[in-house]
Amino acid sequence: MATFRKLKSGKWQARVSKEGEEFSIGTFRTKKEAEIEAAKVEERIYYGQTLNDRKMLFKDVATEWLYEYKKANVKESTFEQLEVIVRLHVLPYFRKKRIMQIRRTEIKRWINEYTDMTDDDGKEKYSFGSRLKYLSVLKSIFHYAVHELEVLEKNPADKLNVPVQDSVANKKKTKYYSLAELNTLLDYMKGYRHQRFPEYQLYYMLMYFLSQTGLRISEALALKWSDLTEDNKLTVERQTRRNDNNEMVLTTLKNSSSYRTIGLNEDLLRELKKFKLRQNEMILKNENFLKSEDGIIFQNYAGNYLTPSIVRETIQGYCEKAGVEYKGTHGFRHTHAVLLLESGASIKFVSQRLGHKTIKTTADTYLDITDKIEEDELKKFASYTKQKI
Repeated sequence: MATFRKLKSGKWQARVSKEGEEFSIGTFRTKKEAEIEAAKVEERIYYGQTLNDRKMLFKDVATEWLYEYKKANVKESTFEQLEVIVRLHVLPYFRKKRIMQIRRTEIKRWINEYTDMTDDDGKEKYSFGSRLKYLSVLKSIFHYAVHELEVLEKNPADKLNVPVQDSVANKKKTKYYSLAELNTLLDYMKGYRHQRFPEYQLYYMLMYFLSQTGLRISEALALKWSDLTEDNKLTVERQTRRNDNNEMVLTTLKNSSSYRTIGLNEDLLRELKKFKLRQNEMILKNENFLKSEDGIIFQNYAGNYLTPSIVRETIQGYCEKAGVEYKGTHGFRHTHAVLLLESGASIKFVSQRLGHKTIKTTADTYLDITDKIEEDELKKFASYTKQKI
């Protein structure tokens, strides 16, 4: 029969017996909670079910969560990111601790250490987004311990938040090119001639394409001519990334919502057809201009995939020459979304076109823009309904 004892902390400890040996099953906020959990454990003992080792070390739980659970349920690139977070940022702190002895105060102390770390220039060493990922991973490990291994009654990291030094500073401003900036950049690129292959306007086509489709750079660089459908639409179903050997490989997309088919406007289709024709001419006329075996749309002269890092560096150089502020390759994606919203497109349409998992992601990302649009629309309404005196 279970026994219960009120501790000095005010919590209740529950103990049960198995084969004449009494052992603790944990501490609880109330006696009722202790009685309920003790009843569950005694029932498992009665029916001869295995009791999980409540003395498990954190490293054993984290290892099982990572390799037995996550590896089977996430794509390879995501697993690699999780492995790095666990190995470098979670295990060094919690590795040797028993899972059931880790307290909420320890978790707060751990995340605060990352918040307080600075580099040689006095700036925060780990971004708010990085700290958010670390805490999310830790929460998931504890959730696994509670609901899968059943070695914990509750998640000690539940409802914990990453502390912020400046909530305003942590809100990233969405960077995008205004229509005037975009046109200035595209006009420059249209007149730019590469020294080696002046007729092959690869970067003009890439920048124009990104601004007209909103694709992520990794998605665009993975496109093949075969992804263009007969009804002039584009199927997005893969992306590029570097593997452990620093080689460019094709992988699955970010999530199920990222798999999508989007429409292309007539101007973009016309430019793509001209680009494909020029690409084929270059292959036929120049022995040093090789054909891509995969039929890559944005291939380099060697017939290979472009790498995002090289693209970013190259576009940054072109922006400087064109006199336009460089806002990252993701800036073209934001530009496409902003121009769609300003032209009157619904937030749902924009969300589906970008491949966002939820409309909330789209709304949160472009909150400032949508607020401005709403304000402008209200002004139009007020002007239209204003009584004339």
